[in-house]
Amino acid sequence: MSKKPISMNALNIRIANAQDLSTCGGLLFDNIFDVVDEDKAICLKESSDMCIGIREILTTCQISNSAKHQLALKRIEQIWNAEPNTELGNELDELVRIVCSYEEQFLS
Repeated sequence: MSKKPISMNALNIRIANAQDLSTCGGLLFDNIFDVVDEDKAICLKESSDMCIGIREILTTCQISNSAKHQLALKRIEQIWNAEPNTELGNELDELVRIVCSYEEQFLS
């Protein structure tokens, strides 16, 4: 049995967009499909997958394959205009360093 998504206006809440999951702010629902449609759920999943992949790259300080390389490049593009000496600026610096190391080793 499929449930129809609850209208955003009826809930009077703001679901985070995929670019900024930090705005989600403690929603209490048993099933994500109760509050978002399938397209939004897919978008949230893709964003979550990116966060997990980037965390792995930053934790290990290395890129293990071309898929991770593409993921890092995509994240760099997203945060390209980050201010220096901020959390995003530091993430950008570290990702650029890791990508450059990977490219020097495997693409030159």
